[in-house]
Amino acid sequence: MKKRAGGTTHLSISLPTEEAKILKRRAKRVYGGNVSRVVSDAIRYIAYEEGRDALIASFGGRGKPTLAEAAQLDAVWGLVAKKSA
Repeated sequence: MKKRAGGTTHLSISLPTEEAKILKRRAKRVYGGNVSRVVSDAIRYIAYEEGRDALIASFGGRGKPTLAEAAQLDAVWGLVAKKSA
């Protein structure tokens, strides 16, 4: 596996067995077994949510979407994983 550009940090994490299986299964299906890529995808999504929450907070709590509204925004903005045919 080639090295990534820029700096990297090695992490050691412990996951429940079922969550680890999900992570490895997705890594195999989407990234040829590269678990780090799956974790990076998850982190990017979390960063998106954090940014969205910060934006909402910048309005002083006005206009805070419900869970359903937030899901609808995600879908409209193309951030929901597309289901394979």
